[in-house]
Amino acid sequence: MAKKHRQGKTRSGRRGARERQLVTIRYGILAAAAAIVGALLIWGVLYSSGAGDGGGIAEDDDYRVVEDPPRRRPDDPIVVTEFFSYGCIHCRAFDPLIEDWRGSLPEDAVFERAPVAFSVEWAVLGQAYLALVETGALAANHERIFRAIHDNGRTFLTANQIADFVDGNGVTRQAFLDAFNSSAVRRTLARNEARQRQLGVTSVPSLAVADAYVVNMNVGRRRALEVASQLIGLVRSGGEQTGGVPVSQP
Repeated sequence: MAKKHRQGKTRSGRRGARERQLVTIRYGILAAAAAIVGALLIWGVLYSSGAGDGGGIAEDDDYRVVEDPPRRRPDDPIVVTEFFSYGCIHCRAFDPLIEDWRGSLPEDAVFERAPVAFSVEWAVLGQAYLALVETGALAANHERIFRAIHDNGRTFLTANQIADFVDGNGVTRQAFLDAFNSSAVRRTLARNEARQRQLGVTSVPSLAVADAYVVNMNVGRRRALEVASQLIGLVRSGGEQTGGVPVSQP
C-alpha cells in the first residue's frame, strides 16, 4: 500500500510539473505575441507620421533621380507635383498634410496637383479636377469630392454625375460640362499622362520635385514632405545632385 501511495504521489507531482511547464510556455507565447503586436503598432505610427526620421536625405532610400529630367532656368519656379486621384483613399488621407505643408513653401517653389488616369473611373475624376481648376471652382469642391467618395460612399462614373454634384458650388452645371469637354482640359490630361510615364509614377499619392526627383512615399507621409522640402533646396542649388541641368539665360 505504501509503495502504491508513493507511486500515486510521484505521478501527481509529475502532472503538476507538466502543468506548470505548460502554463509557463503559454504565458511566454502570449508575451511574445504581445511584443510583436506592439512593435507592429509602433512601426505603423512611425510609418504614417514619418516620426523618427530626420537629418539629411539619401538617394534610393528617400528619393530616386529621374533619367533625362527637363532643363530648367535658374529663375524658373521649382514645381512640386502631387500625382493623385480623388478615387485614392491614401490621397484623401494625405490631403490635409499637403494643404498645411504647401503654405510653408519658399517663394521660389510652387505646388500643383496632376490627376492620374489608372482606370476609366479615375480618368473621369481627373478630367473633373482639371475642369474645376479651369472654372475656378476647385476650392469650393475639392474637399467635397473627397468626402463624398470616401466618407459617404458616392461613386462618380460620368461627367453628368459630377456636374450635378458641383452645380451651384462655385460653378454651374453647364459651365462645368463645357470645361470638362474642352480641348484645353483634354490636352492637360494628356500632358499629365505623358509626365506620369516619364517619371515612372505607378502609384498615388506620389510627389515629384522639378520633374527631376520622385519621392519615396514608403518613408511615411510627413517624412515624404520633409524630403520634398530638402529636394527643393537641392534643385535651387543647381548642384549635380539635382538631376536637372541649369541653363544660362539668353
